[in-house]
Order: sequence, then C-alpha cells, then structure tokens
Amino acid sequence: GYYLYNVIPPMIDFIDDLTNWYIRRSRRRFWRQRESGGDGDKLAAFATLHEVLVTFGKVIAPVLPFITEEIYQDLAVAHRSGRGPASIHHEEYPESRASLIVPTLEDTMSTVRTVVGLGRSLRVANDLPIRQPLAALTVVHRDPVVLEAIASHTELIVDELNVKQVTTSSDEAALVTLHAKANFKTLGPRFGKDVKQVAEEVAGLDSDTLHDLLDGHAVTLPGGAELTADDVVISRQAHDGVIVTADGPLSVAIDCTLTPSLRSEGLAREIVNRVQAIRRDRDLHVTDRIRLTWATGDDEIATAFDEFADYIAGEVLSTELVRLDTVDGTDLEIGAAVLTVSVDVE
Repeated sequence: GYYLYNVIPPMIDFIDDLTNWYIRRSRRRFWRQRESGGDGDKLAAFATLHEVLVTFGKVIAPVLPFITEEIYQDLAVAHRSGRGPASIHHEEYPESRASLIVPTLEDTMSTVRTVVGLGRSLRVANDLPIRQPLAALTVVHRDPVVLEAIASHTELIVDELNVKQVTTSSDEAALVTLHAKANFKTLGPRFGKDVKQVAEEVAGLDSDTLHDLLDGHAVTLPGGAELTADDVVISRQAHDGVIVTADGPLSVAIDCTLTPSLRSEGLAREIVNRVQAIRRDRDLHVTDRIRLTWATGDDEIATAFDEFADYIAGEVLSTELVRLDTVDGTDLEIGAAVLTVSVDVE
C-alpha cells in the first residue's frame, strides 16, 4: 500500500520551493520582452521549468497517476511528432544525478532563505507590511563563510524583504545586548539543590561566552559545571530603532525607522497594489494600458504620487496620471485617508 505520510510532506516542500522561489523569482525572466535582448535567458528559464515539471511528474506518477498523465500529455506528448512514450506511465522512472548537486550553492541558498524567513517574521511581528520599504537590514554571524554567502546575494534579500540595503557583521554588540537564563528543565535534574548557584553563574556569563555557546561549544562555569547551548536560554535585547530576531548563531536586525521618503514609497506601493486589484476585478489583460485619474485630500498620498509618479505609472501600465479635485470612481481607504481613482482603458 501507499505510505502517503512519507511521500506527501517532501512533495509539498518541493512544490513550495518551485512555486514560491524558482517561479516567483523568475517572473521577470518569463516576461522579458524581445527588444530587451533577453530571449536566450527567457528560453532557458522556460526550458528549466519544463524539465522540472516533466521530471517531477514522473517521480509522483505512482501516487497521482491521473493528474500527472494529464500534465504529461500537455507538456510532452502534445509537442512532439510521435516519438517517445505515449504515456507518462511508460517512461523510465527518474534516477537522481548526484553530479548536478552543488553542495556549496545549496548551503548558500539555505542560509539566504533563512535570512529572508527571519526578516519576514520580524515584519509580521512588528506590523510592518512588506510593501513598506525599510532602511537597512544587518545579518550577524561569526562565521566569515556565512557572511560571504549573504554578501553574494544581497540583491535578492533587498528585493525579497523590501529594504534599501543589506550589510553583514560579525559583531552583534552594536545591535543587541545578550542575556542568559538557566534552562531549569535540563539543569534541575543534573544539579538538584545546587541549581540556584548554577543559575546565578549562567546569568553572569559575558557576551563572548554566550557566543561560544551559540556556536555549539561547551563552556565551563566558574563553579566547574560544564554547559551546552541546551542548558541556557539566550535572549537578545535590541538597541533603540532596531528590531532583532535570530536562529541559533545567525541574527537578523532591521532598522525600522521610517523617514518621510520611506513612508511615501510605502504609500506608492500600496496605491499600486490597490489599482492592480481594480485591474483584476475588471478582467483587464495584463498588457492593457490605462489612464489613471485620481483625487485625494491627503497630503501624504499626494506627495507619494508626486515623488513616485513614474513608478506608479509603470507598474499599473498607465499612460497618464491625472489629478482632479473630484473623481467619479472607486474610493480606496489607505490608512485613515481616502483616495478616489478612476481607471479607463486606453
């Protein structure tokens, strides 16, 4: 029989990787115009996706025989002239090719994705929508190999987390203060009545010792007790204007100070999002050009239109942005303000 509880989780993980990373990150490659000279890269992106979908279909065909057959007919059989198997179930089952695995690349991307995940969790926890640009993100780790991996992908992190710059550092002290408490679940059974003394010594550990624990090293307390990271609960107190989270020895800090310029850009992104929703509701084609007419009594929204007119027009495919005192259109609530827009197809 099928042991689906062993099969489904890795399938879902792979589909998430494919859709939320490869496909989403490659959207610009898929939509690249011929005049931009990007045909080669565009075709490579589609060829890679085709290879992945067909191969993945073969892998999961025994579990999902009918849907994989339909996909195979569309992707493989329909585009060849009689050559090859007529059904996915006549194909050879794929074998892994270890020669295609690049461990350093996978380690690098795993680290980058951890940083992105930590950054997103910071935004959610502090009510900072992803459409609101932020000034800077700092990644802290004591391993220079990790920092080099991050530094080689700062553009991706900037794009994913909507920050203006990404920096790396091996010194966490400039961003946070480390504090330690005893983990009584592990220390209590070991030290019994002496656990209070051990807890006091844990609370007095300095930053270097705490970093040694985070790096996976054991440390010896003044009283002779030997501890590992499991015996200590380490917390980080962020300095003013900074929010911080961590995953073991990897810390991510975001400067959450909002300047007027950052606020305006955030509003511009929100305006784009709302107008795009109107385009979708009206079933406009992705290439349809529009004329956007708008009115508002809010100075910040007006400033966003003034400062980011080219960005707004480009994103919503508007040939013209026209401000009027009043507009017969759709009222959009943006924060406490109201923006009225009218979308007319050119």
